[in-house]
Amino acid sequence: MWIEGNYRRIFMDMHLDDWNDEFLSRLDPPGLVDMMKDAGVQQLVVKCRSHTGLAYFPTKTGRMHRGLHGRDYVGEMTELCHKNGIAVMAYFSQVFDNWAYENHPDWRSINGEGKTSREYEDYYSITMFRRGRYGIVCPNNEDYRSYVRDCLTELAENYRFESIFLDMPFWPEPCFCPSCRRKYHDATGRELPRIVDWSDPEMRRWQALREEWMAEFAALNTSHVKKVRPEVTIEHNMAVATAPWQFGSTDLVAEQCDYVGGDLYGGYLEQTFICKYYRNLSKALPFVYITSRCDPDLSYHTTTKSEEELLLHTITALVHDGAFSICDGMNPSGTMCESIYRGTIKNVFAKSAPYEKHVGGHMHANVAIWFSSRSKYDLGENGNSVCPDTYQSRQKQEYLQNPLGMTRILREENIPFTVIPSGKLAAVEEDLLVIPGVVNVRDEEMKAIEDFLGRGGNLYISGHLGHPRLLELLEAEYEGRTGHNVTYMRPTEAGRRFFADFDDVSPMAVQGRMELLAMRGNYELLATITLPYTMTGKKEFSAIHSNPPGIHTDRPAAILKNSGGGKIFWTAAPIEGSRPYLSRKAAGRIVRELSGELKFSSNAPSFVEILNWTRNGTIYFAAINQQEASPLAIMTGIEITVPYRARRALMAEGGEELPVRKAEKGSVISLPPLEIFHIFRVETA
Repeated sequence: MWIEGNYRRIFMDMHLDDWNDEFLSRLDPPGLVDMMKDAGVQQLVVKCRSHTGLAYFPTKTGRMHRGLHGRDYVGEMTELCHKNGIAVMAYFSQVFDNWAYENHPDWRSINGEGKTSREYEDYYSITMFRRGRYGIVCPNNEDYRSYVRDCLTELAENYRFESIFLDMPFWPEPCFCPSCRRKYHDATGRELPRIVDWSDPEMRRWQALREEWMAEFAALNTSHVKKVRPEVTIEHNMAVATAPWQFGSTDLVAEQCDYVGGDLYGGYLEQTFICKYYRNLSKALPFVYITSRCDPDLSYHTTTKSEEELLLHTITALVHDGAFSICDGMNPSGTMCESIYRGTIKNVFAKSAPYEKHVGGHMHANVAIWFSSRSKYDLGENGNSVCPDTYQSRQKQEYLQNPLGMTRILREENIPFTVIPSGKLAAVEEDLLVIPGVVNVRDEEMKAIEDFLGRGGNLYISGHLGHPRLLELLEAEYEGRTGHNVTYMRPTEAGRRFFADFDDVSPMAVQGRMELLAMRGNYELLATITLPYTMTGKKEFSAIHSNPPGIHTDRPAAILKNSGGGKIFWTAAPIEGSRPYLSRKAAGRIVRELSGELKFSSNAPSFVEILNWTRNGTIYFAAINQQEASPLAIMTGIEITVPYRARRALMAEGGEELPVRKAEKGSVISLPPLEIFHIFRVETA
């Protein structure tokens, strides 16, 4: 089973075709395992069936990779790993299966154009459905489901592995195959929708059904493995939990995982967001953060990240009590880049391993950002085709950019925070809950939000109010959105404490439409809406390159209201997603006022993240230099202030004592120069 404390993993990517005799001709399982052992790897992902659908073992279902010439790669690797003290994770590709696609045309997923995935040849398309390389079949097809059952049963009966990674639980585009059309008609009596309208309950119902179908498919596959090997732990790839609604993958899939993990290829800001989200989503820890050896992603097959970059990824995952998995594409010949494993990766794991015993426990935060995986759409999509004839760009993805924007602001402001899924709304213990532009709030989520307010918690809500009860709490009526897609927030006298860098002449610009509410009752008006002289997107203008403010209104753009035992801050547009520094500072001031006494504060620069946790009664801190460019500049003069009397601060490894001095309220701890990371513990008086 998944070993608690198993933090170092290698994900060997083997999505290899077999039309060339050279492919897998140099495959050397003993050499691969020896290399992994030398690097300090604790768990190795062993490919069983890749996106090609070809098996890496003798199979009665489908076809074996010709380059193996009957050799049982899975059996050899499993036995060698266990002999060398390395846990085995089996790998199986769901939905993406070229063999199944070619041999069973009736299983194929069909998009809104009536085409299947290998009918396209746009390799650089934003959707994997149209790149031509991937044979995508539909998880709603009952015959395909039976095939997956047979594949997983065969694996579980024949091989001993601790975990299994079930990849690709998603549709890259909405599916219109006969199975999906029949399943939807049986549930609703309707045909599948063709035009996006998120104001239509039937559109939202269709999307909810798609999400439930994908979770149902994941549950079936989990059960097939557990029926044979109940001790094996399951990890469905949760990477696309943050992908748009079209993928149909949500937190519901995570319910079928014993722990969560996923492969992502963004920077460190994305990683710290995902690590917090996964930590709160996972049933067990460590969760797994996966990213590529290559820079920036797997498509750069030979470009290795620097040692400090890989160490930053490792430590950022580790301090959140997450495992770090390096995803590395195997060469078609069957070889891996040995010098990297016996050099860079070995060095990275050697540096991170001593700190594994210090992580875990309770993370301290003042702010919880809610990421809603079942509300991943934008109202601006309304009127678009469900299946556009081109996928050159997706929607603005405000559902993700807004919480990521708040993540950036909180890191810049050194305000302790976490990221929670819907399932943790009922257990929020932080001072402030951020609801960043969530356009659809479900009834059970709304109840948890109201309970949080009743306990004295504060809310930050931006943009569209996704539930009627939110309007009731604000004593407001919804009156639509501005026609202008460039708008401004003009601070009132009361709002200047937040919007200090803006005024009547230069109100705060918002690149987007604002929500229009008619307010009743008592509230503090902090900003009003100002519109441009002319309607945006039209030929007429006041200034040819821009849309300057010209029409002041008394419409509320930002308010603060007492509700229940707490307060609600609402802004008519998600300012947390704004790029300008002064706009982010305004959002930071708002959050700071609503956050209560901070668990700690710091003067660390914007790209240095400070984290704090308690493990077995010991207080720990981590400072991580998350600069996006290498080599990292060394940071000096960083101090952390805690609201209690700290007797001593000691490095977690080595025990060097850090300078501590008394402050007006608590203590100040001075850090030595920071290159990549520091982890230290604090003893209280």
